[in-house]
Amino acid sequence: MKKIKILLDYQCYPLWAYDEQGELICNDLIDELKNETEIKEILDYIQNIYDSLFVDNEVYFEYQGFENEEEKDGFIKKISRVIQLIESKVEKIYIVENKVNV
Repeated sequence: MKKIKILLDYQCYPLWAYDEQGELICNDLIDELKNETEIKEILDYIQNIYDSLFVDNEVYFEYQGFENEEEKDGFIKKISRVIQLIESKVEKIYIVENKVNV
């Protein structure tokens, strides 16, 4: 079965799709989800928040993290929500894995 991994990497889209052999298909919204506005909006939000956790300038690149546990908890809830939404749309085609570690 194909897999979708929700995986965070700086300046990369958080959805990674793999074929049955484990080869990366795309690092973007898959065709089956292109019309799912709520999923797209949450994934964009997740990417923007994650990227904002880093300082990236000409002097250094450094992970700063969340300002408090409430922000972190809200972020993790968004990830859980988007995984539920994705699973409900592609459960017969893809296995969805949460690979987020914040």
